[in-house]
Amino acid sequence: MEELSTMHQRAAALLDVIWRGIPRAYKSRYRRNIWQQFEDNVRSAAYTSNLGKFVNSLCLSLGVEFRNGDDIETANDALREGDDRAMLKLMREETTLLVLMVRLRNQERRGQWEAEQAEQKREEEESLQPGFGLPVEGEEE
Repeated sequence: MEELSTMHQRAAALLDVIWRGIPRAYKSRYRRNIWQQFEDNVRSAAYTSNLGKFVNSLCLSLGVEFRNGDDIETANDALREGDDRAMLKLMREETTLLVLMVRLRNQERRGQWEAEQAEQKREEEESLQPGFGLPVEGEEE
């Protein structure tokens, strides 16, 4: 059972990298059904016997552009792991679960980003208060 879990994590990590590489304009254009479209494209691209072909097909159909070296390294790691057939079978048979895992990761990232933005805004507002950092009259230093 643990190997299955590891395979799920590897598959979700690969799909997460691909998801992050989908251009914002594409996601915005199809925002009403982007997740269903992503799921359908994953399932369709998984009907091959080679994980490299799967990644290439999925990236071409979604206009994916890898944005940083870490994403490329994650994708390459998945391609080097071997066991293409098992990974592709998982992509075909448990697509909905894997896409849900990607959605959860995306939601966690969004939550972290929103928390960082709120903290930054709070810090900016505090720094704009009169007398911030200066001693108040009548207080001793």
